[in-house]
Amino acid sequence: MTPATKHEPTAGALRASRAIQRDASLLKSLPELIDRETGVLEVLEILENIISEAGDLIESRSPELAAQARAALRRYADEAPRQAE
Repeated sequence: MTPATKHEPTAGALRASRAIQRDASLLKSLPELIDRETGVLEVLEILENIISEAGDLIESRSPELAAQARAALRRYADEAPRQAE
């Protein structure tokens, strides 16, 4: 397993931060704002689709990667409400 590298905040995280700083009333809708600006729900949905479509192929080439992806889905996707299409 490769060690986690420190990443700079994403553009979405910076947008969310600026929006919160400008308008404290956004604290009530903070989770929705963060999800929208960072694209987290969309990325989780894409990851879920990749695993469902190509999980066996990924598993055969990198079992550790497949396990990490499934663990992330269990950890984050189960709690996340689905976006309306």
